[in-house]
Amino acid sequence: MTLERWILRLRALISFLLVVAIWQLVAWLEFVPRKYFPTIPEVAAGFWSMLMSGELIAGDALTLTRAIIGIAGASIIGVALALLAEISPTFKAGFRPIAALIQPIPPAALVPMAIFMLGLGFKLYAFIIILVTIWPPYLNGAAALSAVSDVQVKTGRMLGLSDREILLTIKLPAAWPEIFSGIRYAATISLIAVVVAEMLAGRDGLGFMLIRKAFAMRIPEVYALMFVCALNCVVINMVVNLARRKIAGWHMQMTERTA
Repeated sequence: MTLERWILRLRALISFLLVVAIWQLVAWLEFVPRKYFPTIPEVAAGFWSMLMSGELIAGDALTLTRAIIGIAGASIIGVALALLAEISPTFKAGFRPIAALIQPIPPAALVPMAIFMLGLGFKLYAFIIILVTIWPPYLNGAAALSAVSDVQVKTGRMLGLSDREILLTIKLPAAWPEIFSGIRYAATISLIAVVVAEMLAGRDGLGFMLIRKAFAMRIPEVYALMFVCALNCVVINMVVNLARRKIAGWHMQMTERTA
């Protein structure tokens, strides 16, 4: 590991410790009533109690699995739509207003409609996550595919490649870095969508646990669950980065060399 990476990790650790110290100071000075803003040891105790009871592991596994499956499905569909938009300008022009209409809808607004259509269960979560997270991979992918250099395309034609081969062997590989930028953004949205759906219509998962603990006034547990949600974002980003390294590792290596 290079010295620069060690420095970055050290800075991250210092930033985390600074946040913990400020949190603890605010709790000790009681700028916020102690009942609603527990100390770090109290939050840790709440986390430990849920961990030992098994409810945290079960709930987190469900939420994380739903988010990862949802972002995987959204990424596949989004990239497929981007490829279709590159093949068919008619589809691209017709799909643009649909994307502009649906994209701004918040996850919470989709839950009642999804319940009526799909009921409670996995289909509900899949529908909400995919409908919310499909847009960054699609929009980034469509823009990146259309921005591929004409020189690359003409070179492919000179080598006798068909339009399909140019799309899959030249344009798509060149677009992967931008596509993964969209997927990383969508990954964070997917976790938000899952937690919101679990809070409003779930019977398990972290979102359901958050609502249940909040109404029971188990404040340390609520804060502990919030920290677990933040940790899940890190885990999902690690999964996305692993997929990016497998598919677009060449770009990451070039970026690291030029940095």
